[in-house]
Amino acid sequence: MLRTSFRLSCLIVMAKALLFPSPSIMAADANTLTPQEQAAGWRLLFDGRSTANWHTYGKTHVANGSWRIEDGCLVLPKGNGRPNGHGGDLVTDAKYTNFEFSFEWRVGAGGNSGVEYLFTEGEKRPANFYPGDTGESPVGFEYQVLDDAPHAGNAADRLAASIYSLITPVGKTLRPVGEFNQGRIVVDGNHVEHWLNGRKVAECELGSAELQRIIASSKYKPYPGVGVKRATAIALQDHGAEVAYRNLKIRELRTGAGSGPAAAAANQPPPSTMAARKIAMQTADWRVWCWSKADNRWIEHPLEKMSVQIANGVLTARNTTNDGWPRAILVYRGTELAGDFIVSAEYRGQLESFDLQAADGANQRVSCMNPPQDSRWRSILLGRKEGRYAARIEEASAPAVDGKASSGMKCYFCFKLRPGEAVEVRGLVVQAGK
Repeated sequence: MLRTSFRLSCLIVMAKALLFPSPSIMAADANTLTPQEQAAGWRLLFDGRSTANWHTYGKTHVANGSWRIEDGCLVLPKGNGRPNGHGGDLVTDAKYTNFEFSFEWRVGAGGNSGVEYLFTEGEKRPANFYPGDTGESPVGFEYQVLDDAPHAGNAADRLAASIYSLITPVGKTLRPVGEFNQGRIVVDGNHVEHWLNGRKVAECELGSAELQRIIASSKYKPYPGVGVKRATAIALQDHGAEVAYRNLKIRELRTGAGSGPAAAAANQPPPSTMAARKIAMQTADWRVWCWSKADNRWIEHPLEKMSVQIANGVLTARNTTNDGWPRAILVYRGTELAGDFIVSAEYRGQLESFDLQAADGANQRVSCMNPPQDSRWRSILLGRKEGRYAARIEEASAPAVDGKASSGMKCYFCFKLRPGEAVEVRGLVVQAGK
């Protein structure tokens, strides 16, 4: 009888363990990759045990007393929120250009958070983004994480799973407060998607006329970098409310290599007056110019004046000219830039400046001088809107722009190197008027 009772007790304990697993067992099941996910290129951004590979926005580490780990989740305790809360946004150390990011999120009653991307950490604000803004949070795209019911008065484009303040989610099913929802963000070329619980609910095309119109009538209007393709970290937002995240997984995409409608859309040029396209770089699209004092202009020279090769989507160039040519510029001739445009890319290595150079070789240019020279990949951007020029290196939203150029100047995007300097370039994206 005792033996039977003992066996029955063991069976009851086992049944409870299967039906009502302990938090530690649930945590062990979460934050893992299946063999199929590993084969598809997915990687974990959070292992359920540490905040390795994350930092607090604007810092090099995770601030004490902020995000913590509970039951295999990244949890932000309820606080007084940005900008002066104890938490701060949690940011990945790594950056991604084309990617699919999958995550699970849970909020309590009235909860508010978000997943932010397409931003540059540390950029200066041309205006406050929210009351009390101190610049200690990203400004970019945001997947809204929200308990919708108490925020029913919000505009529809500020509810859960929206592209915050820009695109309203359609056809979504939101799980009750206290349960985990599954989110997904896809950035594939210029195509962006938000998914909620297995269904695509919002999408847009970077650089499209429609998105530009929406941005121009939104709170993002003062921020010229919003909606511009760039390498980006991913941030979990501190909005003062308790929130939990788990199963944070990412896979990097070849442009246009997504599945279904996203892939088809990414391969179509957006119907816009500022058509955006990622450049499939070829050596035939590049030229080398050197300055001619006799002609008072930049003149073209064979590529032998600069060693140039392209492999795996990365252009590598070294200035091999001698002291008789103190500078040479590597010019991208694939697109002549007129009217409004934005050109962005990533670079690393040595570089005197990145420039917009008059297409006829005249001494008209806009130069972003003295960019950092090291082994880190850095995002750069040059653009013109309504006759005004803007430039950015990822750490500085408005570095000094030097030179002279007219608002109607037809120009090319280029890199200026001194003799012996070498630079690598990838992810070139041109958004230019038709």
